[in-house]
Amino acid sequence: MGSLRYHARGILALFALLLPFQHATAETVEAKLPTGIIATADFRAGKSSRPAVLLLHGFLQTRNAPPMSSLANTLADQGYTVLVPTLTLGINRRSKSLACEAVHAHTMEGDVAEIGFWVNWLTNKDYSSIALVGHSAGSGQILRYAIQKSNSAVKKIVLTSLVPLYSKPQEAQDAAALTRQPGSKQTLGRFTLSYCNNTYVAPPAAYLSYVANDAEHELSLLGKIKVPAEIILGSADKTITIDWPGKIQNRGIPVTLIDKAGHFFDGPQEFDLADRIETILKTLPAGNK
Repeated sequence: MGSLRYHARGILALFALLLPFQHATAETVEAKLPTGIIATADFRAGKSSRPAVLLLHGFLQTRNAPPMSSLANTLADQGYTVLVPTLTLGINRRSKSLACEAVHAHTMEGDVAEIGFWVNWLTNKDYSSIALVGHSAGSGQILRYAIQKSNSAVKKIVLTSLVPLYSKPQEAQDAAALTRQPGSKQTLGRFTLSYCNNTYVAPPAAYLSYVANDAEHELSLLGKIKVPAEIILGSADKTITIDWPGKIQNRGIPVTLIDKAGHFFDGPQEFDLADRIETILKTLPAGNK
């Protein structure tokens, strides 16, 4: 059965190459945050009978980064309202991914506040059923939003490729010591965070806002979520340990493990990711009040 499914998808992919096809057109919207910074997002209005979906990109990326960018096209084509913001990271109308060597004055708290801003933006447009879907670091940010969330319109969060941002304990200890020194807000250090190996330039406090103590700390946050959640991981994701899915399940959170999928669900596994998320969305209430 699985081979037949992929054969059918291969035929559809061939037709997609041969025939012109346009995805539902996205409107780029701008909004001023309480900080005064201008944030941007792609918005596609869908059917009122379906929930609205907010998709959040990974570490230092933009709304154009996979797999959320391709998922946005798929969901919009299926009639879902889709909002795909780019976290500003303190930059007006940010349109490019940030290099590790850039000065990172942004914080996890600021990122979470922006998620809340865009959720409120959707509810102000009368969307009363919203799903939040994140990828990688975006999943971690949505997780933290879901712990403190106060907007009842959020009915589900889906965390794909959830994994703690890698950091070095000694660097975190050194950064914590620096924050206790006078003038530390103006001090810049070089740290390790995710794929930025001793190249992440930031004030110590801003860097520490992204650093979890360890994987157990990230797992402990799962028990504090105030909204139904599901986690989707790839069996071939090299950023997670082999026992990571089981540890999440032990916290009572459903886990879908997509066979042969890497961290970005590229290749045929892109379809498996979209299929699973659509299945989840079909269980949610209609999007409009």
